[in-house]
Amino acid sequence: MALIFIGSACSGKPDARQGNVAMPEEKPFSYTMRSVSKIYNNGRNAGDEQSYCKCRYPVFSGGAHADDVNRMLQSYIADSTAISPGDGKSRGGKSIELLADEFLKDYEGFRKEFGSELPYQFELSGSVPLNRPGYLTVDISWDAYTGGAHGMHHTEFLVFDTATGKRLKPEDVFLPGFAAVLNRLVDAKFRQMKGLSKTERLDSEKGTLFENVIRYNDNFALGDKGIVFFYNEYEIAAYAFGPTEIELTYSELQDILKPAFRSL
Repeated sequence: MALIFIGSACSGKPDARQGNVAMPEEKPFSYTMRSVSKIYNNGRNAGDEQSYCKCRYPVFSGGAHADDVNRMLQSYIADSTAISPGDGKSRGGKSIELLADEFLKDYEGFRKEFGSELPYQFELSGSVPLNRPGYLTVDISWDAYTGGAHGMHHTEFLVFDTATGKRLKPEDVFLPGFAAVLNRLVDAKFRQMKGLSKTERLDSEKGTLFENVIRYNDNFALGDKGIVFFYNEYEIAAYAFGPTEIELTYSELQDILKPAFRSL
């Protein structure tokens, strides 16, 4: 096992908070990048190095609710990624190191039961697209292979109010009744990206979607210039088309944003 801590300097300018929301932290969180890397059987035999579990993710400090954010990130990694078996049992209280050990133990059991030496692989990479006083966006992306025609990939954005430690949903960012307007903006941006007219179908060969509709989702990121809505493979289109990413600027969203988010 290798456990590495890498420091990262973080800075940002305070932004005004308006409306009935908590006052922000005076400065952004600090964070380090923690890495956990484990190889099956410690790579003793030829081919062992092809089965591994590697994670690199941020650990936050410097704020009253930094530990709350860290716990939520740990729980997400433990319970919502392929590092753990999908049996419905929560593993949020286990360390990433222990989860990595269990991932490779599952592989050992698979080898013994089926006599297969196909590898098990899990690799997770975290990043911090936005770290400002009051708001934080964390990107958790992972790839896994545990058999099948192809591997799995998923990207999840987690947005936090650092003054409370709460993970934000679209309802926390947008004004009441926002859904219809936001869906029209998402539809228009997607059509622009694909070169579709207002009347062409989204489920056409050119549109590539499963259905003739696209809506906002809960997998969103606050960024420097706007808000990104991210759709993973299979969510709205076939695997072959990859993920879909739609970014709307804060200017485009002004009419439906809550006041606290208009000056990001």
